[in-house]
Amino acid sequence: MIDSAHDKNLQPFHPKSSGANESLSKDAYFFHKKGDTLFVSSRFEEAKGAYRKSLEAYQKVGDSLAAGLTLTRLGRVLEILGEYGEARQAYQESLRIFQGSSDLQGIARSKAHLGNVGWATGDYQEASNFLQEALSFYHIGGDLAGEAWVHDLMGNLRLAMREDEAAERHYLSSYTLVKKQGERLQVEAWNHFHLGAVALFRSQKDGAKERFSEALQCFVRLNDDLGQVATLIHLGELACSEKNLAEAEQHLQKALRLVLPTRCKPLLADALTGVAQLLKDKKEEKKAISLLMVALSHPTCRQQTK
Repeated sequence: MIDSAHDKNLQPFHPKSSGANESLSKDAYFFHKKGDTLFVSSRFEEAKGAYRKSLEAYQKVGDSLAAGLTLTRLGRVLEILGEYGEARQAYQESLRIFQGSSDLQGIARSKAHLGNVGWATGDYQEASNFLQEALSFYHIGGDLAGEAWVHDLMGNLRLAMREDEAAERHYLSSYTLVKKQGERLQVEAWNHFHLGAVALFRSQKDGAKERFSEALQCFVRLNDDLGQVATLIHLGELACSEKNLAEAEQHLQKALRLVLPTRCKPLLADALTGVAQLLKDKKEEKKAISLLMVALSHPTCRQQTK
């Protein structure tokens, strides 16, 4: 799932040591903040390097909790870049740290991320187990935002498993929980997107187009590149299904322009799949088949896309 709002609301640990360790702590904090800034700017490859430097410094100074937080940030970047194996390792290491310190929120966060990796790789039963455990830990801790985030992830998983009614219930549960905390544009954006995905699954094209159009407006206002890409791909697919090829081409070209600088390979695979559909509708079937094979055979292509 692209939305990591709850994770991004976390604050890194401040330097608290003295002498040589103080210098290391300051370096760790600096690189962590730099990684956050690069992440928000969709410069994920650079963010990966910054988080790794932060992690190394926190490990040298012996600040395990800060290292655990940095590992989750690093894992999220690796996941976005399609490096699922390394992402899983980072989340597993963070989970061990948080379990060792009985940090319920940290445990929940790591399990939720592990569940999301399982969704991406098609390990749906493992993903379901991790997400259910994460939901329980967030509930015990009274963390409504965390519960809402996991409900969204569970909705994605259920939709990938072709259980649209269960997916819709999770999405609506998420929206209800977050609405209790007040209006937020990002919440509205993802609610529109997720319900658009459900409508698209049900072949309710008008409802899906309306939802995705609303989501796109929100993502533009948020300067959320990946949110825009995901939405533009769906709008492109809908335009193809309506034989509005000029509109489809416009949406998909914009999606490619936005996703290429981010190096988000899973979304790039999704975009290329949409372009293959466009080429097929343009009667350029050989090009379509070649492009589709490239996209679907790439190791970063999510199972749901396949």
